[in-house]
Amino acid sequence: MAKMNPLAVGTYMLTGKLIGKLPFRENSETALRIAQEGIVLLKNDGVLPLKTGKLALFGAGSTDTSVCGTGSGYAFSPYTVSVYQGLKDAGYEITSDLWIKNYGRYKKESEKKGKKLTVLDKRFSGMTPYFDVAEITEEEVRAASSAETAVYVIKRNTGEGFDRKAEKGDYYLSDNEKANIELLGKNFKKTAVVLNTCIIDCSWLQENENVSAVILLGQSGLEAGHALADIISGNISPSGRLTDTFALSYGDYPASETFSHNDGNVLQEDYREDIYVGYRHFDTKKLDVVYPFGYGLSYTQFAYENIEVTAGWKQVCVKLDVRNTGTASSREVVQLYVSAPEGKLRKPYQELKAFAKTETLAPGKTERISLCFETKDLASYDEERSCWLMEKGKYLLRLGRHSRDTEIIAAAELDEDVVTVQLEKELSCDRELEFFEYLSFPTAEYEGTVLPLKGSEYAAADGRSTISRTLKQYACEDRELSQSSYKFRWNTGEEIEKVRTIRNATLLDVADGKITMEEFVSTLDDEVLVRLLTGSGQETPYQAESRLPKNAFRSVFNSAASGKTTDLFSKTLGIPAASLADGPAGLHLMGTPSTAFPVGMVLAQTFNRRLSYEMGDAYGKEMEHCDIALCLGPGMNIHRDPLCGRNFEYYSEDPLVTGFAAMDFTNGLQEKHQGFGVALKHFCCNNQESERANSNSSVSERALREIYLKGFEIAVKGSHPATVMSSYNKLNGIHTSSRYDLLTDVLRGEWGFDGFVMTDWDGASDRIEDLAAGNDIIMGGYTTDVFIACMNGKAPEFNEDGSVKQKKIKMYGGVMSKTLDLYNAFLPAADGPDTVEAPYRDEPAESVRKLCEEGTAVIDTDRKVVIYKGYDRSRALKRSMVQRNAIRVLNYLAFGAPMKISRRSR
Repeated sequence: MAKMNPLAVGTYMLTGKLIGKLPFRENSETALRIAQEGIVLLKNDGVLPLKTGKLALFGAGSTDTSVCGTGSGYAFSPYTVSVYQGLKDAGYEITSDLWIKNYGRYKKESEKKGKKLTVLDKRFSGMTPYFDVAEITEEEVRAASSAETAVYVIKRNTGEGFDRKAEKGDYYLSDNEKANIELLGKNFKKTAVVLNTCIIDCSWLQENENVSAVILLGQSGLEAGHALADIISGNISPSGRLTDTFALSYGDYPASETFSHNDGNVLQEDYREDIYVGYRHFDTKKLDVVYPFGYGLSYTQFAYENIEVTAGWKQVCVKLDVRNTGTASSREVVQLYVSAPEGKLRKPYQELKAFAKTETLAPGKTERISLCFETKDLASYDEERSCWLMEKGKYLLRLGRHSRDTEIIAAAELDEDVVTVQLEKELSCDRELEFFEYLSFPTAEYEGTVLPLKGSEYAAADGRSTISRTLKQYACEDRELSQSSYKFRWNTGEEIEKVRTIRNATLLDVADGKITMEEFVSTLDDEVLVRLLTGSGQETPYQAESRLPKNAFRSVFNSAASGKTTDLFSKTLGIPAASLADGPAGLHLMGTPSTAFPVGMVLAQTFNRRLSYEMGDAYGKEMEHCDIALCLGPGMNIHRDPLCGRNFEYYSEDPLVTGFAAMDFTNGLQEKHQGFGVALKHFCCNNQESERANSNSSVSERALREIYLKGFEIAVKGSHPATVMSSYNKLNGIHTSSRYDLLTDVLRGEWGFDGFVMTDWDGASDRIEDLAAGNDIIMGGYTTDVFIACMNGKAPEFNEDGSVKQKKIKMYGGVMSKTLDLYNAFLPAADGPDTVEAPYRDEPAESVRKLCEEGTAVIDTDRKVVIYKGYDRSRALKRSMVQRNAIRVLNYLAFGAPMKISRRSR
């Protein structure tokens, strides 16, 4: 049964207006608390906090405040609080009404002249045309001059499918923005600048004496304006900290020369900085920065006292008293970094190992906090030996407020090299990378407190993959099946396991514990199995023989969702559909009111793990209310470069901050809302948006394990997510969705992941390889005819002119259709090792000649045949592979939210 309000969707598509209210008002309060703690005060010469009174407000983000990103990161919120509205509600008298009125008119005119957007761009993705702000006039300044302080809000908005550019009006301030800020600085006593953005160039703002304060608002959700007003007024003392480094120059970022469009080649990314990402790069290079990682100002000061350090093979722990020595109540973020000894492996200057945030401390009050981490987390990855290695020497423990304000408090000294975890070689880089050079920093000279660690007392763990590469095909006792002779490159073979013959088995029987999942799956024919492995978008109809009484069971799902699994077999086999919605900054359901939470970057800037948990819980409430089984998020990709178009959605340049934020969000959602789940994404190295479906990321195995996979590892091991979404891009020459070593050996075998893996929507990978590699379901949908052809070894079908035959199939419930080339088990490709021949009668078709120009076909005029080049995938898709993937998907459908939702509605 589809759940959706067609009137609400139609009204929204036509007018952009939502029908209805937020289902849980308390979620707005959660969003407000996150925003209050996620806002970062970057500069303050004493102008803040500012008592309520007259205030001149300017800038694009003042009335048109960006609260979320575009694309899948867009949230359909019934209201948002702009900076203007938030300050008004807080009691400020806004004196710049003339400018606000003029800006509204200017915005409308500019949008008409700008890039034309489709209804889907505007309504579904939340996109708006870009235009530069107009210069503030002398008349507008005079009209606002009764205020002593001006606030200027700089706005940027980015989203899915596009990277930013190091240009004026994007990463850099536009000439008009600079001129406006200069004008305000000369005409008002104090000028504060608010960044309604991700990272932009702040060097000019920091150095400009006319700029009294800089605040990073980010995209702080539907209560953004109220949260900012609380910070400006001093009702809340700022406690947010940066999860990224703000460079002095964009060229100082290590990937800046080649990132995305910068070198004219968006298809190849060489990660030459290796493990030196973010502050690891800046601190090791000793580069001056505008604002360091972990930085953020407060309206008070704190002292660290009574520091106690312990170190053993279980954990390293630092305990201390944090005392508020200032005059305002606030919270403090304490950060613990470690400098590892230089040995065979290169090391960054320091790495964050733990952090903690105090409760709100009144002036003079103290709280004792602990910062602890597992000792094995001091290890670095040794590619040559395929292990995590702690090299002998002193590990310096640095305590501080940010990465450029740390003090050595003790050292743990290891007497010999220790392998902490032994693995196997995986994910090898596809090319020789010429790494950038970095200095080493000796730690042996430290002569303070030293805590000894004896290598002989540590027993190495075996973390190698536990997954067998021999596949099992489950067959009923009374069914004779032959094994497939085809060996896929990742697998070594196939064996048949006989299970009980269960007549009329349904998934309801599995859910009730009456039969095993293997017994149920063994009864399903191929046509059913393959439809379980694709989203419903492109599925072709198929009627399975009913094993249930009429009207005994039906599926309940939300048809406004971003996608769903098949609903073809709910009434016949008891298999419910699962609705999946984009997120997690807001439940992305067309026309459905939802809370616009602060984006991932702002959430991480709170450095408050409890808030991440509470946001997961709040998000889960709305999922339950809307019958959404899975949230397509959180996004966990590392901020490798500030120009990535989706950095707002991701958390940080640091994998520890990333991993904890995702883990806590997931636990809040899945623990509080049993059966409902997340999809950690995008696994992995989806660090640019431009040409993301075809770009290749060449990365060393060490950088993968220490930086780009580490956050996922933390979240998977610490929260057991229901699903993981593979990314669009290639990793070391192979699409991530097709990498068995990534999806099976590492994710399942090393980390113990027991959910299912889905692809991102409509990618460019070979879907047969995806399924074989352990990608359990192809989202966006896929034509199951191809899967059946590959299972059965069906040959391609040709016309008399040598061209391939075609078949029109209906999609999306008949709303759309597509034409399928009947290559069947053959995949045409110019570089393919296999060939297939198609005779032609008179002349080959014009379409064949085009394929010849592309190198996919050759015409042999003597024999009158067209020779197609490509890959013969006959029987490449084993039944055992299809069953394996189907079992993983069905386990969630049977024991997760889909069954719970559908049975609840009966």
